[in-house]
Amino acid sequence: MKIPKVPTCPFCRRFIGKPTYLSMGVSDFEAGKCECGSVYVCDVTGHNRGAAFVEALLMACAGDWDLVWELVPEEDYQEIWIENYDFSTHRIFGDSFYEGRRISGVLCFIKLAKDLEELKSKEKESLFRKKEAYPKIEKRKLSKLEMEKFIENLNYSELIAYHLSEPLNLNLLQRFLYHPDPIFRKKVILVLGKIAEKMVEIYPEKVLELIKRLIYASVDSASSAWGALEAVGEIISTTKERFGIFVRNLLAFLDLEEWRLLGLYALLRIAQNNPQVLKKERYLKLLRYLKENETPEVKALVLLIFYHLRTKEILSYLPFIKEEEQAELFNYQTLNFEKIFLKDLANQIKTSF
Repeated sequence: MKIPKVPTCPFCRRFIGKPTYLSMGVSDFEAGKCECGSVYVCDVTGHNRGAAFVEALLMACAGDWDLVWELVPEEDYQEIWIENYDFSTHRIFGDSFYEGRRISGVLCFIKLAKDLEELKSKEKESLFRKKEAYPKIEKRKLSKLEMEKFIENLNYSELIAYHLSEPLNLNLLQRFLYHPDPIFRKKVILVLGKIAEKMVEIYPEKVLELIKRLIYASVDSASSAWGALEAVGEIISTTKERFGIFVRNLLAFLDLEEWRLLGLYALLRIAQNNPQVLKKERYLKLLRYLKENETPEVKALVLLIFYHLRTKEILSYLPFIKEEEQAELFNYQTLNFEKIFLKDLANQIKTSF
């Protein structure tokens, strides 16, 4: 009988560490990275090899799906499987049975060609560091009480981990956008933005589906927009250029008085965190709300949007702001509603140029 061995990398013969659960992956596999640059994924059952292979390939490409689909086997990467791996002992056995116990695990190793490895090495290091920052959790749907507690305490890492391991949790999270407490709704919106920022790297189609559901919910006369429009803005603000096309949808909602305030909050978050996306659309239409008979809150949000966009078109509209106008707006840093004089905002804009 052969003595069980500690597994080594088939590309460099270094000993490898025990695979670790990485919640940022495509599935709930344990995985690791060798010093030589190869990555490996463990399929403990030996029955999910296809998914394990895709996971390993995606990790080797630092999460770059476009690159994954372009790779040519043998030319762009090498693939090696190691059989009879036992995850519990982190050993390779000579047979599929040992002392009456079945050894069914396999390790899938992927190593990119030298030029691709050099291209993706830094991104891969960053990707693995990000993954290790999230807690190890079981793949399951959260209960309503669990979700509510995580949101209330803004436990971003746990929420991100649970949503990446089980994207169906998004359905429950979306329902909290209709919570009666406005501050709690804002927390849900912030949470959705953080989750989307990470989920878009792994499940971009899930994030796209969510955005469409939120927009449809806002259009549907049978439902209320509540936090839906703001959530769309928060997601756009955290996902760079990917969903910038939906900014025009938010701008269209401004024509409806009942959704104007919510739409402006959504645009404010984009202006704060992803201004170049908003600048590609017809954002100057917002200026008209400073001249019209609008609420102080609408005017204040427009002023804040232009303050973050740093565009001089706003300057000629500042004289329309009255000295006594005051608005109550949500502060995303203090997580509270605070009163502010519009003239103070106007002066802040003037001094920023």
